[in-house]
Amino acid sequence: MMKRIFLAVPVTQKIIRELAKEIERLKKSLPDWEIKWVTPENLHITLVFFGWVKEDQIKNLKTEIEALVPKSTPFQITTGKLFLKVRPLWLEIEQGREELNRLAEEIGHQLTIKGSLKEERGFYPHLTLGRVKKRGKIKLPLVHEEFSWKANRLVLYESRFVRKQRVYEELFPFPLKGN
Repeated sequence: MMKRIFLAVPVTQKIIRELAKEIERLKKSLPDWEIKWVTPENLHITLVFFGWVKEDQIKNLKTEIEALVPKSTPFQITTGKLFLKVRPLWLEIEQGREELNRLAEEIGHQLTIKGSLKEERGFYPHLTLGRVKKRGKIKLPLVHEEFSWKANRLVLYESRFVRKQRVYEELFPFPLKGN
């Protein structure tokens, strides 16, 4: 059996609640836009997207990630500006960008199962809020609030469709302990 999986930094429950309010504000300020909004409980920062992986390979992947993660320490993440890149609508990452880049590079390049994010696109740390299906005439608003939390773990998630909704199920958490 195959599972669609990715490694990510989760967003804390407190920030999920705050972002849910911000997403509602953005929905109201963009009434003529068609956007498929990310459900708040699915908010995360993807480090490595693996795509479809055989179930027996996931255990090996877990073991490899467990060996790499203890070298990493918890760090602060703070969001920045709202940004639109063709379809994805995201918040840029201001604080924590270097740490996220390092984690994505170190972990992504040392695993036997390689991620399937397009190499030419490269890794760009961000927090996706939605995917634009059709742009409206109203200008994209500013997000005046910063959202900040301590990244103290990574999570290997399975991505599934349940009743036509994308659901991310936590398979394995990896605490960041560092030295």
